[in-house]
Amino acid sequence: MKIPADMDSFINAAPWWSTEFETEVVCTKEGVDDLLERARRESRHPFYVLDSSLRGQKAFSVLFEGSPVMIFDATSSEPKTEDVDFLTGMIRSDPEGSDLIVAAGGGSVMDLAKAAALCTANPGPSSRYQGYGMEMKRGLETWVLPTLSGTGAEITPIAVLRGPEKKLGINNRFAAPSVAFIDPQLSSGAKKFNRFYTLMDCYYHHYEITKSRTCSAEALADASQGVILAKEALSRRLEGYETETAIMAAMASVLGGSSSIGGRVGAAHALSYGLSNSSLTLPHSVAVTISMLALEEIYPDGYAETLRFLELNGMEIPKASDYGIREKDIPKMTKTALGMEKLWESCFGTGLNKEVLSGSIADKYRKISEA
Repeated sequence: MKIPADMDSFINAAPWWSTEFETEVVCTKEGVDDLLERARRESRHPFYVLDSSLRGQKAFSVLFEGSPVMIFDATSSEPKTEDVDFLTGMIRSDPEGSDLIVAAGGGSVMDLAKAAALCTANPGPSSRYQGYGMEMKRGLETWVLPTLSGTGAEITPIAVLRGPEKKLGINNRFAAPSVAFIDPQLSSGAKKFNRFYTLMDCYYHHYEITKSRTCSAEALADASQGVILAKEALSRRLEGYETETAIMAAMASVLGGSSSIGGRVGAAHALSYGLSNSSLTLPHSVAVTISMLALEEIYPDGYAETLRFLELNGMEIPKASDYGIREKDIPKMTKTALGMEKLWESCFGTGLNKEVLSGSIADKYRKISEA
């Protein structure tokens, strides 16, 4: 893969993926203006869902002046089903009748918008639709403007949510955004912590799919390209914004979304769901990093690379205890992780002994809680 060195080259880079997906990818160096111009050209009435961290950044000021708008604080928690229900109510009560949801932010904001857009056409609480294969009607169209690179949420037909009982996505083809405006420059205002850990999650996503026993050839091809891009970007350090590195990260993020369509992650992500379910303040990207550090015997190269990336970027080794997770949480976390059957099958194949697996999972959590 030839990596564009500048924004002019990036604009003509698509497609760099093998998997087919429904989202239209627009590579641009004028992301906000291009989105607004298209909305005007098509006479759309957008409802804006914006990440609070973008407030005060000049590039996004015109969006904060828009109306109607919901501003979501993704630093306090990943989106919950109650957030989706609240946003769905706001959209439905808009007197001018919004016909489009525009999300600007990281994966949490995009997932929130995707879920609410879908739920506008489907009755009841959003928690009803957490899972796979449920019949749903197509909701409002969603356009996204990612401001962090690595989540893959800009093209996936998945909206990951914390529910009253579990952390699980709404998995439905109608959840995929219609258009993703990819402008790597929009990540220039991101904090180092967010830039680093979002790309770490991107690396794990690709890494686990390349090790998967259940993924398609297209997913493997995309993950194989994505893991190279993510490793190169993380090896360059992420202290500040640099155009070529940002382009790599943006391309890796899209590949993360495309590879997930025909592939599945594995043990690190399965463990991370148990951790996330026990701490509202633990970001997913940190949870999966903590999980990888407990899986040296399963993913030895992933474990070694994690330590290398942390050291290169001057980041301390994250600990679950810093987020309030203790030994008392092990039974709950084990139950959550054990329920991620498709991820364990991705890692080990079918025919797993659940009793043996449960004991192994508990041992991993014990190791994590004692670190």
